[in-house]
Amino acid sequence: MKPLQLSTGNTKHIGRTVYRDGVLYPVQSGSGCEFRFTGRRLDITIGCGKDIVKSAPFCNKPRFAVLVNGRFSVKKVAELAEESYTVIESDTPVTADIRIIKLSEAAFSVGEVTAATDDDAVIVPAEVKPFRIEFIGDSITCAYGVDDSNTQSEFATEAENAMKSYGYLAAEMLGAEYSLFSYSGHGIISGWTETGERNTREIIVPYYGSAGFSYALAGDTAPQDIPWDNSALPADIVVVNLGTNDFSYCSANANKGAVGEFAREYLRFLRTVREKNPAAEIIAALGIMNADLYSQVEQAAQALRAEGDSRVRSFRFTMQDGRLGYGSNWHPSAETHLRAAEEIAAFIRAELPEICGRR
Repeated sequence: MKPLQLSTGNTKHIGRTVYRDGVLYPVQSGSGCEFRFTGRRLDITIGCGKDIVKSAPFCNKPRFAVLVNGRFSVKKVAELAEESYTVIESDTPVTADIRIIKLSEAAFSVGEVTAATDDDAVIVPAEVKPFRIEFIGDSITCAYGVDDSNTQSEFATEAENAMKSYGYLAAEMLGAEYSLFSYSGHGIISGWTETGERNTREIIVPYYGSAGFSYALAGDTAPQDIPWDNSALPADIVVVNLGTNDFSYCSANANKGAVGEFAREYLRFLRTVREKNPAAEIIAALGIMNADLYSQVEQAAQALRAEGDSRVRSFRFTMQDGRLGYGSNWHPSAETHLRAAEEIAAFIRAELPEICGRR
């Protein structure tokens, strides 16, 4: 067996993933790589890497999926520094499509992936789909708790599954590439707060220009210290779904101008999104768990249009009401994510047919 040097040259890059010295560090939810393999044997090694030390206080490790021809070969939380799996073994060469996806979010885990093959094996990048959608959000976009129906359960990466996120599903429905940039509990001016005090520790805005924030490391480097070049995986559409956690602060401080501050900072963030994605259509969205700040989201989109940016729209998701069940800690169920995916996909088809019609 020979080590397989995973790189942007021989794999299709999915989401905010870092490649270093043949090692894949999937940072964001749903990030990873995809390639076509031809050979007799393929071993995939997943692991916690330095997450073992860095994320110990949070007791969470990265959750991975390895798919062979669309079927799960591995789907688990990586508990050790290295765990190796033979996903293809044959006496004669076979050709298979391989997809490696990190199912859990960035903040509490990064993990690492390496591979090894027989000496004569060849890999080439998977075909790139005709357009790309980036989804920026919070725990909803992470698919927090989607694999746990106990509403009383606390956060756990083992219950997250980016492949059931509305963002992932919508991209699949539209035949698009996707990228998720999402953090549980985070907001524009405040993360989730139960006391009404501003939670400045969980604000997503400062990290958008990087691979992303994490308590863990990508090799020896914190992902927030790795600059991200959006032009490397340019988005044709960017969906921003933030404000659910901000409302916990804004509702407790409405008389102190918190709602107005949210609207101003949301507009500022939309300008940042535009700066990083000059050619993209932007959809300012809110909903699923909470939509109380939607009028401010809508106003921010209108303000950006008034500045001369014609490629920005607003969209409101249907609120969950329990009829489709819940995930852990009252988060959306798989069925709710599917409905949300259908809604945003239909909106994109109707509003942006020139992008959706690409082949």
